[in-house]
Amino acid sequence: MQYACNTDGMNAKRVDVQIRGMPAGLRDRLRRRSDRKGVSMSQYVIEVLKDDLSRPTLDEWWEEVRKQPPLNLRTPAADAIRAARREEGVED
Repeated sequence: MQYACNTDGMNAKRVDVQIRGMPAGLRDRLRRRSDRKGVSMSQYVIEVLKDDLSRPTLDEWWEEVRKQPPLNLRTPAADAIRAARREEGVED
């Protein structure tokens, strides 16, 4: 299951995206974070989008999980979790 963002050809054609109606507070947070990283707001937003798009959405992940054959566990899952917690010294 590969969901990595394919960056091949991303630099071939660049387009501008305008965000309308962005709250000033959100814009200010973006500015501060981009300043701390030493990059432009555009570069920072591209990094955030690439990071987000490199992971599947919950729906995409769940769709992939449903395709897998069911597991036949020898031990009920709740018992296995309790045993693991006991090993870590965590109480039920």
